Amino acid sequence: MKDNEITSFGKELNKFLQPKCLIPGGLGLWETYFRKICTAWGRIDSEIRPQHIIFSADNGCNMEGYVGYNYEVTQKQSRNMLLGRSSATQFCNFNNIPYEVVDVGIASDDGIGVDRKVAKGTKNILNHPAMSEDEFNSAFQAGYERVEHYVKQGTNLFSFGEMGLGNTTTSACVLSALTGADPTETVGPGSWPDKPDLMKRKIDFVRAVLDKHKISIVSDSEVERVRKIVAHVGGFDIAAILGAMLACVEFKKPFVIDGFITAVSAACAVHMNDRVKDYALPSHNSREKGTELALAEVDITQDMVPIQAHMSMGEGTGAILMVQMLKTTQHMFVNVGTFADLMKL
Repeated sequence: MKDNEITSFGKELNKFLQPKCLIPGGLGLWETYFRKICTAWGRIDSEIRPQHIIFSADNGCNMEGYVGYNYEVTQKQSRNMLLGRSSATQFCNFNNIPYEVVDVGIASDDGIGVDRKVAKGTKNILNHPAMSEDEFNSAFQAGYERVEHYVKQGTNLFSFGEMGLGNTTTSACVLSALTGADPTETVGPGSWPDKPDLMKRKIDFVRAVLDKHKISIVSDSEVERVRKIVAHVGGFDIAAILGAMLACVEFKKPFVIDGFITAVSAACAVHMNDRVKDYALPSHNSREKGTELALAEVDITQDMVPIQAHMSMGEGTGAILMVQMLKTTQHMFVNVGTFADLMKL
């Protein structure tokens, strides 16, 4: 929406809300996010029609044993999600939130879920760029097109998750490259035990990767710089989520950020299009160290994050819980009685 359209709609939204608010501001963040969602739409819809999308991909650094556990867990857990037996998909099933798993780079011969496989995992970023320019474009386009597909079906709110061992490492690389933050500020344990020796190993790995690619990830164009960063030190999941988030902006659909990986994707997206800030909604404060830094790039501070549950599961678990709370809030604001109605009782 243009500035004058936002101002006009803001007046309409105030007119809608004012008679319904028994205690102005009493619902805190939930009123804030109701306003943000409706402003993103440019109207007041009667309900939220969500879609959760989980992007799965393997990372070369993990497949070669530098970080994390057995990379085959990615394909096994992706199949498990298709069966509805993971934490995230159980959350979806219970709350009647539709979901899909999109294979953008699982190291398997067959496609798992929606087959948009770019390659069987990225290359090891310690020695090579994670992906070629064409591979980045394919992953990015996969994310964009999945959002476009659901917009045509009437979806008006998206949430994103990911699956792929090693992706907290690639996300730390991307966030440090994007912001200039030292790896000590962006590296967390991920699926590792939080032990000093393991953290040092991971920090050293990220620092070595950044040194390896530092000449290749610069550009006078900020959009091109982000593309280079993700292509050189990121993952197919990050590239796909980035494409999906930018599609949300284009189609005027708000989206919910999950944890560290999706927060880093959002930080990248806002560097490519500042309007991302108008569509991005936080869900939970991940235990991963760099999450606060990534969210800050999207102008989201910790007091704006509703769920403080010390989660680090991935797959979109926190985002799904947030979607259900937003659905509840939307229903309440649309259907609650007015103060005038109350006084007639």
